[in-house]
Amino acid sequence: MNNRSLTPNAGPARLGGGSVDHELIITSTFGTLLSVVYIIGVSGNVYTLVVMCHSIRFATSMYISIINLALADLLYLSTIPFVVSTYFLKDWYFGDVGCRILLSLDLLTMHASIFTLTVMCTERYLAVTQPLDTVRRSKSYRKALAWGVWLLSLVLTVPMMIMVAQTSKKLPDGGVKRMCAPTWAPRAYKVYVTVL
Repeated sequence: MNNRSLTPNAGPARLGGGSVDHELIITSTFGTLLSVVYIIGVSGNVYTLVVMCHSIRFATSMYISIINLALADLLYLSTIPFVVSTYFLKDWYFGDVGCRILLSLDLLTMHASIFTLTVMCTERYLAVTQPLDTVRRSKSYRKALAWGVWLLSLVLTVPMMIMVAQTSKKLPDGGVKRMCAPTWAPRAYKVYVTVL
């Protein structure tokens, strides 16, 4: 994990007429790819949620975990339109609150997905090594475990939510470029990443 911002650089040095076209091609390709990922991802995860929720009465631990993964993916995918618009507009228009929410959602969904996959793997391991104990675990236990995953993910995300902010940078032409970036001191950032 590195200290990154969500807005591209002010732009490459323009060497002749071709670099503007080159920059436009890269930005358009990036925006198109992210838009395709967004459409396919939202469609697939909504379909997964519909199927899982329709079959919820037969819910096992895997159903609850798959629902959590689909929710985490949908939350992550909800950030893509903001990233695409930022790259096209080359400025951050969503304010400080939008900045905090966007970068925090990135971390929150990453943690929730990783912890949910860890729970799934642990449950499969226990189902093989201790099959009778696994059967005895109640549905409420599994739901509490899912809530615990989201709560732990949120707790680990709060420092980033606090330490990210919208910043401004003066451009040589006199304009102002707004960016969304972490404002950590280098040592504090290293400690945070190490703890994660």
